[in-house]
Amino acid sequence: MARFARIWNGRPAGVPAALLVGLKILWRRLADRSATALARGNLGSLGSGAVVQADATIRHPGRVHIGARTSVASDVEIATELPDSECRIGSDVIIGAGVRLDFSGTLTIGDGVVISEDAVIYTHSHGLKPKSVPTPTPLVIEAGAWLGSRVVIIEGCSRIGAGAVVASGSVVTREVPPGVVVAGAPARVIKAA
Repeated sequence: MARFARIWNGRPAGVPAALLVGLKILWRRLADRSATALARGNLGSLGSGAVVQADATIRHPGRVHIGARTSVASDVEIATELPDSECRIGSDVIIGAGVRLDFSGTLTIGDGVVISEDAVIYTHSHGLKPKSVPTPTPLVIEAGAWLGSRVVIIEGCSRIGAGAVVASGSVVTREVPPGVVVAGAPARVIKAA
């Protein structure tokens, strides 16, 4: 009964609205299951219990490997500009809505990482010539790291250490040591482990 109370106020006039909300939830779950099934057939690998929500875009899916119980939210884009790059996402990872992951330089995300909404990660650079061939820079995000919302990681960063926290809105330009909290633009250590 408590679940139903979240979508219906108990008044007779609220019945049509509650039914519409219920149908919308049911439709969304069906769409997410369909998207996950489609991803399972196209990705390099998809672990058990992983969910790829509808509206997530994965370009070159054969080069993307996602671990067990990982959640990829809607409006996520995982893409590359180079033919030989790879993206490996560990188990129990949460990737929030609106996240953009570039794996042109190869991207490895460890187990238990949380990437909050609207974060952007780049693993390549064009230097000062936007039409040039991209220069790849591999990035490893180690286990248990947390990237806050709207974080930007640019190609100068090669590693986010295990258990590190990157505060919301930060711009990461270089390596982040394990277990620290970084914030700002450019991001600097504000709290050590």
